[in-house]
Amino acid sequence: MKLCGVLVAFNPDRSVIHNIETYLDGLDKLYIIDNSLTSYQELFQHKKIKYIANSKNTGIAHALNQGVDCALEDGFQYILTMDQDSYFEESDFSKYKEQFLKNINEKIGIYTPLHYTKSEKINHFIQTDSLVVMTSGNILNMKIHQELGGFKEWLFIDGVDQEYCLNLRKHGYEIQLFENIFLHHSLGNIRSRKLLGHTFMVTNHSYIRRYFITRNRLYINQLYHKIFTDFCKKELENTKKETIKIILFEKDKLKKIHWIRQGKKDFLKNIKGMPSYVEEELK
Repeated sequence: MKLCGVLVAFNPDRSVIHNIETYLDGLDKLYIIDNSLTSYQELFQHKKIKYIANSKNTGIAHALNQGVDCALEDGFQYILTMDQDSYFEESDFSKYKEQFLKNINEKIGIYTPLHYTKSEKINHFIQTDSLVVMTSGNILNMKIHQELGGFKEWLFIDGVDQEYCLNLRKHGYEIQLFENIFLHHSLGNIRSRKLLGHTFMVTNHSYIRRYFITRNRLYINQLYHKIFTDFCKKELENTKKETIKIILFEKDKLKKIHWIRQGKKDFLKNIKGMPSYVEEELK
């Protein structure tokens, strides 16, 4: 069975080429959807790569859907979804592909590795009960993707992966986790901080990310709290905990708190996507 991939790029550098090389040999085609304002086509000259420049940031969900649409036009049934800062350990992708091919099942909507992140001196595996998984490194069944309506583009960024997984579960589909396949992935500027004998992990997300994280958690709660009550409750509690850590440990505290509040306000106003005033902040 042929397998393709989609990578969402944003202001990529040459390190992205190294990351791509860890899995490109195992793909028949790779669609690079670039949300940068300028073209980076000169970086991606491999014969297996189809480069598409959006010339603006259309959001992670829209770019992923673009890649799936291209793959469907080219006759593929399964697609690997990758972030530009993710890469597989040596030979892991060939093992991953082999295990995926042995486990193909019409009820499985996502095949996924374990995500491995290294930040400061802390190494840890990001393991969940597989209710939700991060997008990077997943192999998606595109028939199921179409049935679900794809990724929710109005989320724009944060929460896109969570919503997709919950929607998948809601429709009775499964996630297959391969615990012996590792994907290296960056989760941003994570740092450990100590206070009163306790160690806290601090993400240091930008104030714009805080806006989307807060707003989209509320939308996901609105959609799924009756079905996945515990998960949604925990996510809302995380907003409170993260706000406290921002106050205690992070820079730009007032600005981040302001945009957390703005996210809550925009949810109440049913504002979705990328609001113009948020876009202005990014210029």
